[in-house]
Amino acid sequence: MKLRKLLICAEPKNEIEAGLKRMYLKRVQEMFKRTISMESIFNIFDEVFHGLSQVSIASEDLYSFYESLLTITSYYHHSQAGRGSLIAKLLEKMGETEKIAFEFVLMKLPQWLGQNIKFEESELTKQKFDIVNKSKDNLAFCELKMKVYSGCTAGRVELTEKFNKFIKLIISNLSFRECIKNAGIKKVFLIGGILFDIQGEPATTQKDKEWGICYNGLIRGKNDIIRTLKDRNIQYIIDETKVSEKAFLIKFEIDNIKVNITTVYGNEVIKTLFVGNQRYDIKYFKNQLQEMLYDDLWLGQIITMSERAVLDKNFRRNKNLNNYVTSILRNKEILLEIKKF
Repeated sequence: MKLRKLLICAEPKNEIEAGLKRMYLKRVQEMFKRTISMESIFNIFDEVFHGLSQVSIASEDLYSFYESLLTITSYYHHSQAGRGSLIAKLLEKMGETEKIAFEFVLMKLPQWLGQNIKFEESELTKQKFDIVNKSKDNLAFCELKMKVYSGCTAGRVELTEKFNKFIKLIISNLSFRECIKNAGIKKVFLIGGILFDIQGEPATTQKDKEWGICYNGLIRGKNDIIRTLKDRNIQYIIDETKVSEKAFLIKFEIDNIKVNITTVYGNEVIKTLFVGNQRYDIKYFKNQLQEMLYDDLWLGQIITMSERAVLDKNFRRNKNLNNYVTSILRNKEILLEIKKF
């Protein structure tokens, strides 16, 4: 039998692996629960919608496989909590910073900057950014995409729409500007960062353009930002010089605060986020990610889908809940060996 690289069976080497192991254990446990019970997320409408009712007429084996596939993958894809925090822990080591935060809501900015004021709650102040970083007199907000196709058109429009709302806020809201200025901030960066291309190599403008539909969403969002600045009579400078790691840069100044809006790729994401105070490059980040490649989840999915399909077939034919997992759970000797392991 080929041995797999399973983090669940290993001793974590660092804090990141310890957190990853906890997540893997939780997900594998939840998936395996679905191999010992016929409890299902599918009602009659769902069975018709997914075609399961028709499949059952043609083949009980096919029905069992399809029901198992949908049940296990539906759980897995709806269980995403924690992944972002792992990426955050990797990223915060990539550069020097005074303060950095993740999943940051603008309402919390005054307290984060050490001020006692409160913003009035609104659509603009309730916005959440993936990362915020303070370094000397620089404040950077970043929306991060792992690959060029992440979120595609809708994701790019959403990204630039956040920047557009931020621009409207800083132009119209004096207390927001005062909060920034009182913290000694002179430059604000709004960064759209795209790390990797389809092959997993550092992303570039050209690679993004090749995935055309997503890039088009970005350009549409850029044009909306320019329209906002024009409508409010704000003078701006735009740099669309063709370079491999930058799509565009828009600059303007309001109340002595310089604002830079940009979309960057690959290593430039890390460089811009840390405002030049970069410790490691994108290749180091990728190596860190690759060291986290374990077989726990894909192997767990394959086993649980297979075992649930067997459980379903036995229940339909024999009214008997039985498969390898239930057999193991009923065998005290095997359970004792598992505990030793």
